[in-house]
Amino acid sequence: MKRYLLLLLAIGVLAACKSKKSTGNGRVEPMTLEDFRDLFTATELPYKLQSDSLMRKQPDSLALDTADIHQFLTDTLTKGDFGKNEKVRFWPLQRIKGNVVDYLVVRAAGKSGTVAYLCFMDKKKGHFLKRIRVADNGSNGTFTSVNIDNKNVIKLTTEVPHGDTRDVQREDFYGVGADGTTTLIMTNSTSPSKPGEIYNPLDTLPRKHKFSGDYMSGDMSLVSIRDGEDGKTFQFFITFTKDNGNCKGEVSGVGQYLAGNRGEYKDKGSSCGISFQFSTGRVSIHEIGGCGAYRGIKCFFEGNFAKKAEKKTEKKKKK
Repeated sequence: MKRYLLLLLAIGVLAACKSKKSTGNGRVEPMTLEDFRDLFTATELPYKLQSDSLMRKQPDSLALDTADIHQFLTDTLTKGDFGKNEKVRFWPLQRIKGNVVDYLVVRAAGKSGTVAYLCFMDKKKGHFLKRIRVADNGSNGTFTSVNIDNKNVIKLTTEVPHGDTRDVQREDFYGVGADGTTTLIMTNSTSPSKPGEIYNPLDTLPRKHKFSGDYMSGDMSLVSIRDGEDGKTFQFFITFTKDNGNCKGEVSGVGQYLAGNRGEYKDKGSSCGISFQFSTGRVSIHEIGGCGAYRGIKCFFEGNFAKKAEKKTEKKKKK
């Protein structure tokens, strides 16, 4: 019996020591948020991280403990980017002071690829807010790099390989709020849509939620819904063309799911608001605030849209 008690005690001690730091005099103390932040190299804006830099091998001795990632950041940091049972290791890259939020850059590597996350940290209390994936070494067929300018505008550059060279496919510009919420400001595409097609900047993002997908009304009106940071939020992109092209609208952002299969978006920078009503295979939208900054004067963000079948499903049908 004593042996079992000693064994359990030893396991408990080892588990407790995982997230402790050495004081240099033989003692260990619990890791604090400040200790965790100090593991990242201090860097100033503007900041740039190229996808190729992710290929540099990082010393195992500098790897972050997964328990510390869960404690000081989030246990869903890699959600949607790696296999369910895939072993992923983390390394600290940079910490950056921003105007609205502060940033921590984390490198994550597994068998399926290597990516980097930009974590938004509250400036007052220092705690984790949200994260976005900002760099990819080609694990999903494209290479992504990030640049943050002095005004805290985040630019994600996506490149597509063509033989030994890469072509820039698009540049997405994001603003970030004090709560860590990102808003797509503008997209520059070097591969414009063909006549009768819509360029969707959210196309490659995860769509595991039951309401995630692309909803169409005609050929040139789209409501694109993608997974949010958690089950309570969603990313969206809406674009439409009406009156033979004389009235257009386009807006994107992060919405909140509400009770009763409903969703809602409220723009922090204006009075614009949009309600979403989801049903089986459909979504209807309606303006609940003035969104004139994102559309023509004589048209509104409203209407009914039918959900498109996903490409994988379409391929299966062809077989």
